[in-house]
Amino acid sequence: MRALDLLKLPLHALALAGKTKSFVANPLIGSHWLNERGLHRQRVDLADRSAWARRRQLGKVLAAEERDAYARDGFVVKRDFLPAELFARLQAEAPAHVAAAREMRQGPAVTRRVALDSVDAANLPACVAAANDPRIDQLMRYVGAHDAVPLLYLQTIIVDPARGNQDPQTVLHRDTFHAIAKAWLFLQDVGEDDGPFSYVPGSHRLTDAMRAWEYEESLKAAHSENVYHARGSFRMPPEDLGRLGLGPALKVVVPANTLVVADTHGFHARTPSLRPTLRMEIYGTLRGNPYGLGFGLDPLAWPGIRSRRTNLVDQAEELAGRLKLGGKGWPVVSARRMDSPEIG
Repeated sequence: MRALDLLKLPLHALALAGKTKSFVANPLIGSHWLNERGLHRQRVDLADRSAWARRRQLGKVLAAEERDAYARDGFVVKRDFLPAELFARLQAEAPAHVAAAREMRQGPAVTRRVALDSVDAANLPACVAAANDPRIDQLMRYVGAHDAVPLLYLQTIIVDPARGNQDPQTVLHRDTFHAIAKAWLFLQDVGEDDGPFSYVPGSHRLTDAMRAWEYEESLKAAHSENVYHARGSFRMPPEDLGRLGLGPALKVVVPANTLVVADTHGFHARTPSLRPTLRMEIYGTLRGNPYGLGFGLDPLAWPGIRSRRTNLVDQAEELAGRLKLGGKGWPVVSARRMDSPEIG
């Protein structure tokens, strides 16, 4: 352990009670000695038990078939989600919107986002109305097992296989060791060849086989050659799914106006595109403390903050990134149409 890590040991220890996941950034999380004695396994177990305890309360507003779909598969699909009139306005408004957007490139894929807070309704009334549908909020809170306001965006994904190397999002993986909710309301049909979201049904469940796999990975993750795996976003070779009692990943091929809410703690990926594609969607994300610390206390829902929560979080991430404090702020590109294939 480095001298600086020794000085920061109290902070590293405190991070064990939260969502910190990196086996390389935190020497306690990455400790072979501690993980051999069950540290990671216990964090995973406690996060799973805490999540299901919270869902017993959060699920009261959902239909039984929604709860059953999540319990079985790890994701919920709702077709014909918006009223036809609102969806038609959304399809017309979103592509034509011109704005400075946050943009990230990973291999041949570019993801472009603009926030959909209440304060953005003047420029994007249909998008903000769709994003703030209470049914999205309720499903995301349940799937993510966190009683908080999700962050919502208008998102464009541009993929050109000729532009770069492999997109890390196309490798089967889980985002972290605990429940996370992500949502997509698709503005266009998503076909087999459109790079659809794929998910291994049931991979969100903490079975005995999954516990054993998590334990095995925790002993070697800190030294993994895959940087994402070492940071706690475990990769899963498709050929190893069978030993966990899991089947292959399912492509979520759906028509426009379909909402998908998934727990990306389960194994998932973006299917590789073999041709250039451009897809637009309302995107949401919700991740909180896996142990329920602060359950029911959501500063992003406070007056004066809720109406601009996504913008404030993005600005904080951008500032933390500039100060090298672990922020993941994306570069802001100059104003352009949201459906423009031009990238920054």
